[in-house]
Amino acid sequence: MTRVPPFGVAPSPGSRCRKPTLEDRLIARMLARSIDRELAAGIAAGSSEAHAARLEQLTTERTRRRVARTLERLIERVDSPPPRVRIITAPCREQVRRAEGPIRSTAARLRSAEPLEARGIAALTTLLSDFRGPCYAPSPLGALTVALQEVSESLHVAELGTAPGPDSGRGGHRVGGRPR
Repeated sequence: MTRVPPFGVAPSPGSRCRKPTLEDRLIARMLARSIDRELAAGIAAGSSEAHAARLEQLTTERTRRRVARTLERLIERVDSPPPRVRIITAPCREQVRRAEGPIRSTAARLRSAEPLEARGIAALTTLLSDFRGPCYAPSPLGALTVALQEVSESLHVAELGTAPGPDSGRGGHRVGGRPR
């Protein structure tokens, strides 16, 4: 079964352009972290049905709200006393406090109707799940702020007709209008 990609999503070269099956979507959910890392690094969404399914999942309103909530929880967790028993990795207080403005603005963008690059959302989920990264581990001063600025740039959707080229690492995948 072939289909036209959703409005605003540019097919990648070699894309099979068929509707992801339930199996594709399940595989994409199970392998979300590794697929997100690959999409953020620039792998073509058409490299597998699971990659294409994950790209679609990342642009849903539900996913955008979930990622925004994860960002907001970082701030909440640094303002609360550390837990006695560490089941969950605590965020790096210094990094999160210094990056509070970019964290809040990124969360607001995710909650808005602004079209966002799916690859940027993948980069953000990768940043938030990397327990050795600046969200959680002691890092050079301002490292989280810099990482969030890079994510913010990767969330930006190119204007129609000026889609990024294959060397840009963004692959031209964009979602227009209201998040799905």
